[in-house]
Amino acid sequence: MATLAQTIRETQVRPGRVMAWWLSGTGFVLKTSAGTQIYIDPYFSNCVAQIFGIDRAVPPPVPVADAQPDLVIATHWHEDHLDPEGLPILARSSSTQFLCPPSCRSRLLGWLVPGQRVTTFSEGQTYTFRDVQITAVAARHLAGIAGWEVPDAIGLLIETEGLRIYHTGDTEYDLRLRALAFDKQRPVDVMMTVINGVGGNMNAHEAALLAWHIHPRILIPMHHILWKDFDGGEQATLDPALFADTYHRLGGTGQVHLLNVGDGIELTAAH
Repeated sequence: MATLAQTIRETQVRPGRVMAWWLSGTGFVLKTSAGTQIYIDPYFSNCVAQIFGIDRAVPPPVPVADAQPDLVIATHWHEDHLDPEGLPILARSSSTQFLCPPSCRSRLLGWLVPGQRVTTFSEGQTYTFRDVQITAVAARHLAGIAGWEVPDAIGLLIETEGLRIYHTGDTEYDLRLRALAFDKQRPVDVMMTVINGVGGNMNAHEAALLAWHIHPRILIPMHHILWKDFDGGEQATLDPALFADTYHRLGGTGQVHLLNVGDGIELTAAH
């Protein structure tokens, strides 16, 4: 049976489409018809177990030794988004480029990733990489742990193959995020949204409300599967069906896709 890394490598993406594979958490691999591979927030290791005593729920679907990203994007520096164990290995064994907020760059440089391979960007800035345009958009990620503040956390608006893909990153509900719905000429096609409701993130109901405002055609909940034996307490909303149900009760008409870790989905531009 082919590994996920083999599947990603061998998949031929048709023009006007993007393939996306979920790595758990907020991690995704995107692949375009030009063959460009972008990894968003890849968590390759189990380093959080050493820091907070929380093991990952499943092994990394793509081991760092098998990953072949052209670009890695980190939405903020928390360890399950900017992996201090996996990314230095990746940097030493590949020519991968990195795109991230300033606080991430300082850490990558501290891990001896060459500075010319690390580009910073902040909310409102746009970066073009090959056939993909990436804009940093607002996020408000208040983890509530002293020393883990991330005031430069961002979400992502990714445009390629005629698609606009909104990846929320880790964020609370914030009125600034609703501004993504105001551009009627270029609507959001795909929304990848956190739903876990703890650690500074929207819960399933808040994410559903934001999705209802933004009106994407395709919705993919995320960050509900990452940690082993973790229930998150009373505020957690770890059932993606709760997000789908709330969204449809609000009148949302987009298609909600509940992925398993390692699943892929073909994203198609609107016609």
